[in-house]
Amino acid sequence: MKLRTLTAALAISLATSASALAQYTLKIGHVAPASEIADDHVAAVYLKSFIEARSGGRMKVEIFPASQLGDFRAHVEQVQLGGIEATHTSIGGIGQFFPEVQVLELPYLIPNDLVAERVARGQLFVDIRDAILKKTGSVRLMSITNTGRFRSFFTTKKPIITAADLKGVKMRTVDSPLEIEFVRALGGNATPVVWGELYTALKTNVVEGTKNGATDVIPNNLHDALKFVTLDEHAYLWGFNWVNDKWLKSLPKDLQDLVADAFLQMADVQFQYNKEYEGRSLIAFAKSGGKIHVPTEAERKTFMAAKDHMRKWFVEKYGAEWVEKTEKAVAAAEADIAKERSMLLSR
Repeated sequence: MKLRTLTAALAISLATSASALAQYTLKIGHVAPASEIADDHVAAVYLKSFIEARSGGRMKVEIFPASQLGDFRAHVEQVQLGGIEATHTSIGGIGQFFPEVQVLELPYLIPNDLVAERVARGQLFVDIRDAILKKTGSVRLMSITNTGRFRSFFTTKKPIITAADLKGVKMRTVDSPLEIEFVRALGGNATPVVWGELYTALKTNVVEGTKNGATDVIPNNLHDALKFVTLDEHAYLWGFNWVNDKWLKSLPKDLQDLVADAFLQMADVQFQYNKEYEGRSLIAFAKSGGKIHVPTEAERKTFMAAKDHMRKWFVEKYGAEWVEKTEKAVAAAEADIAKERSMLLSR
């Protein structure tokens, strides 16, 4: 057994013994630091307080932060096998099990938070939930949130003002074929690095930049190395909350309902937290000496040139079904929002 696995097993064992008085335990792991300014941890702490306060002492929640249990893939595998009951991941965590989910990160597909939040509660994610549960047998999608708003290009040595500036830059991506192809399409040197190793990779020049949100950069001290950001907002940073389906169904009905409510509200907490925290994060980035660039319309068009290429790439690799479903969901959300806006502005 690998040392990482032994360490994870020991951590779970110690935490479980502390919760012996509760009838049921929910162990949730994530990769973010155990910090009050790390959104994944803020959401997990909310989940813990919500469930423990409302279960009358019948359920205890144990949090395993900071990649104690491994990377995203390891967390999903442990949920699948029942080693832990829940986890929060990015697309990088589930894309290796169900690569079609990468459709959500097609560049420049999601225009803003209002659209993303509307899509997250619609039929598209019911379809994604069912497809992944069928494929994994036990990994149930409980709620969708974001994990930092939008991805933009952060770099250590030079700013990325137009797409031409990406040529040859060693840009960190998640382990997602779509993210890798996107960077390559813009001329960058796509370099997958797991989250727990990114700080060291930036400090040692293994990579010269990363595609993240400011909400990820500041709590993980990545601004020690990163000095520039161009806010092109090419991909929405979706977050996924997963639960072992067999464990969930083993709970009494009232606790199943409680867990479902908790994960829905946990998602809302993280949605709202990240919108507020992004502003503070960008201020902190600037105070640390970081330079922030908002692309002009002309500069933005140089990045947008990859949009059609990536749609074609996805369809050739995975078919048109999920692209069409996602585009339909986005269009419906935009129409609903336009209608609401019109009502607000009428008379």
